[in-house]
Amino acid sequence: MTAMKKGYCRMKKGGLTTNRIYLIVAVAVLILGVGAVFGHIYYNGKTTGIENSSITTGAQNSCLAYDDYSRTLIVGTHDNSIIAFRDDQEIWRVQATGAFSEIEINHALDTVFAGNENNHIYEYSLEDGQLLNDIDAQRRIVALDVSNDGSKIAIATITGTSKANALVYADDGTELMNVPYKVKIGGIAFTDDGENIIIGNNRGELIKIDSDGEETASYETNYSVLQMIQCGEDHMVVCKNGGYYGFDDDLNITRKAVITNTAQAVVKSVGTDQNGEYVVVGSEEGHVFIMNGQDEQIYTTDVGAGVSGFAPAGEQIYMTGMGDFVQIINVEDLSDIGINTLLSKVLLYAAVIAFVLGCLLLLFNAPKVGIKMRKLAKNIWRHRIAYILLLPIFVLIWMFNYRGIAIAFIRAFTNWSLTNNTVAKMDFIGLDNFRTMFTEGYFLVGMKNLVLLLVTGVIKVLTVPVLAAWLVYAVRGDRKKYIYRFLFVLPIVVPGVISALTWQKIYDPNIGLLNEILRAIGLENLQRVWLGNAGTAIWAVIFMGFPFISAMAFLVYYGGFIGIGKEIEESASVDGASKWAIFWKIQLPLIRPQISIMITLTLIGTMQDFNNIYILTGGGPGTATYVPALELYLNVAQFGRYGYACALGVVLFLFTMLITMINMKLTKERG
Repeated sequence: MTAMKKGYCRMKKGGLTTNRIYLIVAVAVLILGVGAVFGHIYYNGKTTGIENSSITTGAQNSCLAYDDYSRTLIVGTHDNSIIAFRDDQEIWRVQATGAFSEIEINHALDTVFAGNENNHIYEYSLEDGQLLNDIDAQRRIVALDVSNDGSKIAIATITGTSKANALVYADDGTELMNVPYKVKIGGIAFTDDGENIIIGNNRGELIKIDSDGEETASYETNYSVLQMIQCGEDHMVVCKNGGYYGFDDDLNITRKAVITNTAQAVVKSVGTDQNGEYVVVGSEEGHVFIMNGQDEQIYTTDVGAGVSGFAPAGEQIYMTGMGDFVQIINVEDLSDIGINTLLSKVLLYAAVIAFVLGCLLLLFNAPKVGIKMRKLAKNIWRHRIAYILLLPIFVLIWMFNYRGIAIAFIRAFTNWSLTNNTVAKMDFIGLDNFRTMFTEGYFLVGMKNLVLLLVTGVIKVLTVPVLAAWLVYAVRGDRKKYIYRFLFVLPIVVPGVISALTWQKIYDPNIGLLNEILRAIGLENLQRVWLGNAGTAIWAVIFMGFPFISAMAFLVYYGGFIGIGKEIEESASVDGASKWAIFWKIQLPLIRPQISIMITLTLIGTMQDFNNIYILTGGGPGTATYVPALELYLNVAQFGRYGYACALGVVLFLFTMLITMINMKLTKERG
């Protein structure tokens, strides 16, 4: 029987115990969490459909067009250049005397028609850029189109702020039609037969005009027309409200939509793919809105610079804007944006759940902790009525203490901002805020300064306050002790702002006390603009509060010395120990709990503090005194980037918690 029990015990010992099951499950869940993170990163990279091309112009781009037959991309720039690229390689470049505003490629003639801000229409050879024709329109050109056979050129012009003209020229420059308007024309296009033109104005009107200059049809969009393009066999305009309309030669509306513009971006341009299925709308702020064939908005992104034009190119759409970039929208990826976005979100949530669950399982796996947690769970269930009655208190604690923290954690993954200030306007952006944080540079620079402030802060709180508290404790006579305590604690009543402003005056390069002292003792060569010099600013912040007798630290340490009692000191004295030996070997080790508390409070306070830096230097000069807490404040108070600020807060919270736990762990081990 005994042998059987021993065998059983060995089997049990070597088998799957509860803790081992917890451990295996926890590791498996964490591995799944890591896989979910990589899956999120993979699918998040497939939610834009936009990638950078190798094409650069070296100047701000203004317009572009693409010829499918010759695979040639033409880009106009604000430095008066028009550049041709084939297979992403520049093949020719020509200069004019003004910036190019409109480009059209005619397949019938293999030529490029370009409207220029110098009031000229230029015709270039598509193959080599040779100038073939030059038409002086004598007015600023805002829109341009060429008939299918290349025999006619239609332009919209503006004079002053309100006078506009719709003109048609023959290919030799002969003016065939001139229709004046008192409203601005935003777009112009030929009908398929080349006999009529269609214009859109800032009153939201679409007007068809015949060869005699007579209006034959019209349609009211209600919003100012900004741009007109060819969309398959039909035409398309984008309006000031962000809506777009597709229509045929008779102004019959074939499609329409209004983009969901939560960023309140100012739309500027519209484009489609080769088949006219997908619609892309660009804004002056760099937003790109993508719509599918059902005119449903499937994606919104920010490319960082104003979008000025699109050009369909087979399975791609070329896009350019107020920079030297040319980007590519991959049409084949657009159909999967919705499912990729969904998968990206699901995998991120799955990763968060997996990590939380995995950590809880590991916690339960720890022998002592696991036993305590399981015992706690049983006790809660056993006394469930009491906990139910306490539930309102828990709810209030959650509402006022922890709800804000939870919201910050959630919104760190959104584009919450001054404009996107409601749940309906917010978009989930995954880890973008965190990527920005670690790539922009300000946070990393701030962390370098913060590490220096943390190290020096701990040194300051472990030296002078401890010594001052011990000296006051060692003073004989209660009256003297009271006076010294009062003098050391008195500065605590001075507001921090007043203290910072005082030190600002101390560091003043002209009338400051520090430079005056250096001047008085003959050390003028050491005088500095202490807060305005990148090499001294951070040290000026560190030495603020010299000689570093913090009232709070002083009181905590003094209380620790009082708690030790005179008996231990007297016993050590009887054994022949000196005052210093008693302090170093007996008293100091016994106030280790107080030291641990002050280190923890100093670390947390330094992580959170930016007031003094904001008052003294504003984070400058440059980024010499920049800290993450200041970055968080500025993004909330000045830039309105609340989601990014939440991400900063999350990182600072985790970092604070980590160093606090490490400090408490080390203190516990030493004790």
